[in-house]
Amino acid sequence: MKRTELTHHSQRLDKDMRMLVFGEGGYPIIVFPTQDAMCDNFENFGMVDTLSDYIDSKQIQLFCVDSVDAESWSNVYGDRDWRAERQEQYYEYITEEVVPLVAKTSKRNVRPLAMGASMGATQAAIMFLRRPDLFQGIISLSGVYDAQDFFGDWMNPTLYENSPVHFLPNMPADHPYIDVYNKRQIVLCVGQGAWEEAGIRTQRVLADAFERLGVDAWCDFWGFDVNHDWPWWKRQVRYFLPYVLEEAEEVIAEEEASSKAKPAAKKAAAKKPAAEKATAAKPADKKATATKAAAPKAEAKKAEAKPAATATKAAATKAEAKPVAKKAEAKAAAATKAAAAKPAAEKAEAKPATKAAANKDTTAKPAAKKTPAK
Repeated sequence: MKRTELTHHSQRLDKDMRMLVFGEGGYPIIVFPTQDAMCDNFENFGMVDTLSDYIDSKQIQLFCVDSVDAESWSNVYGDRDWRAERQEQYYEYITEEVVPLVAKTSKRNVRPLAMGASMGATQAAIMFLRRPDLFQGIISLSGVYDAQDFFGDWMNPTLYENSPVHFLPNMPADHPYIDVYNKRQIVLCVGQGAWEEAGIRTQRVLADAFERLGVDAWCDFWGFDVNHDWPWWKRQVRYFLPYVLEEAEEVIAEEEASSKAKPAAKKAAAKKPAAEKATAAKPADKKATATKAAAPKAEAKKAEAKPAATATKAAATKAEAKPVAKKAEAKAAAATKAAAAKPAAEKAEAKPATKAAANKDTTAKPAAKKTPAK
């Protein structure tokens, strides 16, 4: 496996930042570390090894970034305005510096996926929900999506923009991002075991917001034995990654096909004025005779065209419905294929991988609290 370390100076953060790249080809995934960790986080806890077959076969390429959590989320004694601004600078660093760097390094003209666990899941969700035009999707595992869990009751406009449980439920039903979300792959997963209380609460808020907005997001709640820890995150990422990759590649292929079809359509449209010009050059009397003779035929043709137009409209409606059905089928197939990977407790409950099941309220009974994995 190829491992490359990059160091670059961030203008937004005004400090040197590192990035570890694993692999040399495949779909680019930006990986956010757990709280206060750095770019070697996924490597140190074995997640890179867990995904080694995907990396070695050039299906994916991981771009693991540093964090500034110690200056923002974890800096409990710091000035709260400055802490919130530091998180905003990190958001700008990812969207304005890291995303272009990933595109340049991967040499693939595609939107990257965002992935993370715990605080990494929180950061992935913030980046994706605020800029779905830059990301193709997310896999967020055990995230806590409420900034006030780290800042107390305090809130300002900057922190609000970095708190998904605040800004997503307030998104208007006609927001242009809703259509974009439905062309992306959104996976949020949380267990119902130890140390997952805040994750369960905040993921339910997002699940309800997605449902209200009509966004097809996969918000999955795993069993009561599923704790906030690396062994479960490894199983979850293996469970969801095949579905996300397959659908992401399909979306990219459809977009590429559509972009190639547009020049041909423009070329055909350009021929139309030339044909009209040639018709205009014909003798006036001949043109009048032709027009008069064609009138009855045109009326008949117009009458015949009505059913065809209706059929076309019906076909268009049917075609529009296909992606949604296809997405639902993909989720069902992914769930069937990876059923063996899910925890025993969830199998016993026999919950389907759908929004209705995801939003069903089940009370967690966590074990005695220990120090969460970082």
